[in-house]
Amino acid sequence: MPLILKDGLIEKENLLKENIFTIDRERARGQDIRPLKIAIVNLMPNKEETEINLLKLLSSQVLQIEVDLIRTASYTSKHSDPKRLEEYYKTFDQIKNDKYDGLIVTGAPLEDMPYSEITYWEELKEIFDFARVNVYSSLFICWGAIASLDYFYGAKSNLEKKKIFGVYEYEKKSSSRLLDGLDDYFYIPQSRYRKLNRDDLSLGELKILAENEESGISLIESLDGRFVFNLGHLEYSKETLHDEYLRDIKKGLEIEKPKNYYKSHNSSPENIRLSWKSTASIFFNNWLNYYVYQKTPYKLEEIMPKKVAKFGGSSLASSKQFEKVKKIAASGDRNIIVVSAPGKRYKDDIKVTDRLINLYDDKEKLSSLKERLESIKKEIKNTDYLIRENLDQISERYLDILGELKEDSLKDEIKYIIDSLYYEDSRDYIVSRGEYLNGKILAAYLGYEFLDAKDIIFLDGSKINEEKTEKAIREKIEPGKKYVIPGFYGNQGGKIGLLKRGGSDYTGSILASSLNCLLYENWTDVSGIMDKDPAKDKDAKAYKSLSYNELKKIIENGAQVYQEDALEPLIEKNIELKILNTNRPEDEGTVISD
Repeated sequence: MPLILKDGLIEKENLLKENIFTIDRERARGQDIRPLKIAIVNLMPNKEETEINLLKLLSSQVLQIEVDLIRTASYTSKHSDPKRLEEYYKTFDQIKNDKYDGLIVTGAPLEDMPYSEITYWEELKEIFDFARVNVYSSLFICWGAIASLDYFYGAKSNLEKKKIFGVYEYEKKSSSRLLDGLDDYFYIPQSRYRKLNRDDLSLGELKILAENEESGISLIESLDGRFVFNLGHLEYSKETLHDEYLRDIKKGLEIEKPKNYYKSHNSSPENIRLSWKSTASIFFNNWLNYYVYQKTPYKLEEIMPKKVAKFGGSSLASSKQFEKVKKIAASGDRNIIVVSAPGKRYKDDIKVTDRLINLYDDKEKLSSLKERLESIKKEIKNTDYLIRENLDQISERYLDILGELKEDSLKDEIKYIIDSLYYEDSRDYIVSRGEYLNGKILAAYLGYEFLDAKDIIFLDGSKINEEKTEKAIREKIEPGKKYVIPGFYGNQGGKIGLLKRGGSDYTGSILASSLNCLLYENWTDVSGIMDKDPAKDKDAKAYKSLSYNELKKIIENGAQVYQEDALEPLIEKNIELKILNTNRPEDEGTVISD
């Protein structure tokens, strides 16, 4: 299918010569389909050669594709005509409010330069952040992959003494739609000085697809498929490595002939062995089909941030747990976070929600006792003591977290809210303050915006009014912003109302459903759904995957692993649920889906 390009970008005879199929915009509008919108951030010095190499691969697909070429405004290439760039390329400022089905970020000859010294690094970081929210799936190539892996996941590559240069054979290391149709071994051209090994990656969010002992990892994807990293150059034409080899020699660099590239010692264009063209075609076709076309919303404006993550009470039981959550939040594009109140810190500890429930129960008892004030003054005094002790314990719990996190700005507010509970009579309001206060602290600690559940979760009785709630979520949550949202309660006729115990699960589910997420993560203190009770059987193991029906049967048999009502919004939108361990984020956890 054709590409939609700006008139004059590439001469028509060159388009025909390179077999690049194009269509004009007027004719495209007359066809009853929506073209895929693909942006190419071209960082390579020789921009026209890179354009042709990528456009050949894109135009060979069975999809109509509209291409925007993006350049950096903070740096002007010395090897390209400024007038041509001005006419055919857009800057980030011109597209920063747009949405794209796919994004490609090319490599750049910057491997030996610290990021802080790169003229356009700050602009490129804005583009990386743009990809998290405004693009459905992004493909990063060579240095673009190395830099984005470092930015998104803290992956530090190693600068090699000798250039990784040539065509290398790679072995499949994981199953992936990106590799459908490829043999177990295939070839990818490489031209880089930086190498990435398994020890350099945190695999909780990433999956290695292809690896070679000599050149390291070459293909990686995020678990949700929204980010794809290719450290090689599948887009290279037959003679690209040959031309680079001659340029390096002309510059006086110490360079060896590209490996596995020439048929013999004769390094001439006629002696080149082309061994990656079919791999490139299959790889780009799979990316566009399975990761872009099949999954991107028809309306581009519906592309949303990547994930909603809910952290249970055990995940936020202490300041140390908050620190773990901060690392997890920073490493995995989690823009929406749902929190529970602090859980147990040790076996005999008491959850904050239980203390709040106890607080309410004691207050209710106090109200009853006051009716018989003259005969039970002593009991009133003792019960009042219990209430104040609960308040002191709750206050001490939160102030300890604040002190250890050095978030002093919230101390007065936390103390004021806890002190005011002494005069509050609503059970739902009192019990909900555990999630509310924990959300306030985590929002300040992460630097996220706090969004009160009462402003977006609307209840009819103890059940969520899904239509009203979904509308509020879409109105209140702005794409690209990061939020912390308390679970377990909502707005019940203008007052605070509680969901069933474990209702934070429901809060997270309805957020994931309303935002059309692909994945809903539920972080707790076990590494997934266990086949036995781990408290009774030390040999209990976590299921790697379950269907929603299998999980329902486990819940119906009495296992308190998840609130059953919270499954329905996920099942309705076919959202994948993943149960993960905050204390062991490297564990695979359990994936639940249809």
